[in-house]
Formats: sequence, C-alpha cells, structure tokens
Amino acid sequence: MTPSIEVIIATYNNVTDSELVLEGYARQTCKAFSICVADDGSGPEIAELVQSYRKKGLTIRHIWQEDCGFRRAMILNKAIKSSNADYLIFTDNDCIPSRHFINDYQQRLSLDSLIFGRRVDLFNGISQQLRQKKLSIDNLDRSLWLLTMALFKKLKRVEVGLRLPNWELKLVNKRQRSALGANMGIPRQALIAVNGFDNDFVGYGMEESDIERRLTLHGYQAQSIIGRCCLFHLYHAEKTPHQTALDLYYTKKQSGNTTCRNGIEHNE
Repeated sequence: MTPSIEVIIATYNNVTDSELVLEGYARQTCKAFSICVADDGSGPEIAELVQSYRKKGLTIRHIWQEDCGFRRAMILNKAIKSSNADYLIFTDNDCIPSRHFINDYQQRLSLDSLIFGRRVDLFNGISQQLRQKKLSIDNLDRSLWLLTMALFKKLKRVEVGLRLPNWELKLVNKRQRSALGANMGIPRQALIAVNGFDNDFVGYGMEESDIERRLTLHGYQAQSIIGRCCLFHLYHAEKTPHQTALDLYYTKKQSGNTTCRNGIEHNE
C-alpha cells in the first residue's frame, strides 16, 4: 500500500504568495496528497484563501495559532500531531512546486528515510511578474524558459529545476546536502520518535538543522535530490538566523540528544 502524503505549508500572512503556492498544488500531476496550512498567526485572509481552494477540489485543512512572534516549530508540531498521513513534506508559503513535485516524492519516499529537496531561487523581476499575474506559473516547468532566464540572470540554481535523465540524476545526487526547511520529506513515525521540532527555537532559524541532526542520530538516512522534487522560491529580502538561535543550536548539538523535551509532547 502506498504511504499517504500530506504537505505541511508553514504560513504567515502573505496571501499573494500563498495563492501562487496553492495554485501550484492544484495543478499537480499526482493528486494523491493532502495539504495542511500551518498558520503562525495570520489574519482571516489566509483562512478564506484555504476555503476557496477547498471549493476548487484541493484536500486542504488549516490550523492556526495566535501571533506571538515567530513560532514556526510550534505550529509545525501541531500540524504533525494532528496529521493522519504516513509521510509529511515540509515547505513554506513562498515556494511554488513543480507540477511533478508530489509524484517525484511519491516515487522516492520510504518510511525509514528522509528526502531533502532543493529550490530554484527566482529573483525579484520574475517574482513580481508572477505576483501580478503577468507571468504564468506554467513557465516554471519549461526547461528552455528556465535556461533562458538563468542566462539573463533572472534566477539562480537553475540546475535544480531541470528534469534530468535518470543516469545524470545518479551523478549529481551522489553528494549529500543538508536539510532545507522549505523542502524536506520526513516519515511521520520518525518525527514522533524524536518528539518533532524543538519549540525552544523561537525566532527565525535553525529548527530544521536541529531536527536533521536528531533524526540522523536516531538512525534515519537522508537522500538529497537535485533534478526532481523541485520548488521555485519567490523573492524576498534575505533572512539570517538570530544569534540566539545559533547559540541554542550548538548547545543542543553538544548534548547529543535525539529527542527534545519541548516538542510535539511537552516534558517538563
């Protein structure tokens, strides 16, 4: 029996980008998945957007927590705990999926391993054209268009978005790459085993590095993928992890623990 898949989209406001992302999931070649919009305190517009895509036929749910600052780990844990799926794909509400995104994951997922996908970074010009509906997201799946945009320096990491032949996939994916919080697939049972994301990470950054570390210590193997499982990242000003998050990560790394105390379940 094929494991069930749920895409968990970490979300905070930004209805315009969220609509582009949900439109990307509406056009998937594989329809065997559900979506959870994990909302870290948005206004009512996100709930209304979710409802509109539910009416369009997406299997989609919306969970929300009060806006008390950046608490991505906590809302993701709520999504994990309430999910009925076997396999969870984590992403953000500024990452448009390739139309083959779910199918690529479905062909590679395993309940004893992790998948780390990558993303093409769209620069501001293309991103604004998409937001203003002057450019169709269908272009993102056209290799010639992607290569042309890369040539004119309108995006970067074009190789991530090209659907490489199988023999070339094996060559480019020999090197292991670290987790990207906006594109990673994890069996739900693995997340339960390590008690999910660590809620101690409040503020931007490092929660995905921490869970990658703990899952690896727990014995889960990861495969990183270029040429499949692709997302297209809409431009915004770059964020960097807070120093407090970096310090917390290294402190927890030194402990060597595979489970966190303050995760899906809270252990005082």
